[in-house]
Amino acid sequence: AAEIDRLLAAERLAPLGAPADDAEFLRRVTLDLHGIIPTSDQAEAFFSDTAPDKRIKLVDELLQSPRFARHMATMFDVMWSERRPDKVIKATEWYDYLYQSLAEGKSYDKIVRDILTADDANPALRPASKFFHDRDCEPNQLTRDVGRMFFGMDMQCNQCHDHPSVDDYAIGDYYGLYALLSRTHLHGDKKTKVKFIAEKADGEASFKSVFTGEAADKVAPRLPRGPALTEPVVAKGEEYLVKPDKGEKPVPKHSRRAMLAKAATDGTSELFARNGANRLWAHIFGRGLVHPVDFIHPDNPPTHPAVLDLLTREFQSGGYDIRKLLRALVLTRTYQTTYLLPDAKALAR
Repeated sequence: AAEIDRLLAAERLAPLGAPADDAEFLRRVTLDLHGIIPTSDQAEAFFSDTAPDKRIKLVDELLQSPRFARHMATMFDVMWSERRPDKVIKATEWYDYLYQSLAEGKSYDKIVRDILTADDANPALRPASKFFHDRDCEPNQLTRDVGRMFFGMDMQCNQCHDHPSVDDYAIGDYYGLYALLSRTHLHGDKKTKVKFIAEKADGEASFKSVFTGEAADKVAPRLPRGPALTEPVVAKGEEYLVKPDKGEKPVPKHSRRAMLAKAATDGTSELFARNGANRLWAHIFGRGLVHPVDFIHPDNPPTHPAVLDLLTREFQSGGYDIRKLLRALVLTRTYQTTYLLPDAKALAR
């Protein structure tokens, strides 16, 4: 928290306001971490506490409460599902999965890995497959939303051409990600009529720009802005663990969807960590350091680059711990500043 404040102070254009009083801080932090205002009992206990570290104790209590997991589950639900109607997985199942994951302290990278690799034939992970089912496993929808939500890049325009206003968003970035998702599809069980997520062992991505005619076949799978990912060599005829025969759900030996999840969450993708840190900052402060949060690119730099660099490094090195990052943010002097603006005389000085 102190290092964040130091970096913010180095780029501040006006004096920092006065500290928020106990009532203002209590209401703000309880709303941000629990989604509700404090009870009268909580307020009385906090106001009567004379310990110098009572704000730290309050924050730690809020973060360990089941109410925190409930509020954050709602936040991630809205972020990733965007209030889409149910298709295969019920919203209650998905919400319970998010709540239980957060309650047990599952890290951000592990939750995303569950979502990207969700096996809906596994009852424990079936709720996490809502992300894919709500988009019908349609590869372009998945490419757009995975790019936006997990890498902070809205590349919808890149399905057909380089982005007209963002030089950093290229059609090749879109199809590198598309190559990781295009083999995923819905497999219908003829007996039960239930649809399951499946994946083919073949199928390549190709594109041709409608503007320039730039084209490529067999686009190598890769993360946005990343190098081509190395795939294992599988002998012809041995591509499947379960072959797509007699209506069986196919299971390839090599899964590009699993490769996407590993490459995104194994700690090597700076963009994945940067997007996550920026979105958590936006949850606490109401606006991302990069804003809009799904438009990370060089021509839309963060308001405080050093702060976002620090948060990205700390998020990665700290194991993508959601509570740890939020704790650092709400204990900053910046977060604990009053909403009241200083008077004109103070600003003049």
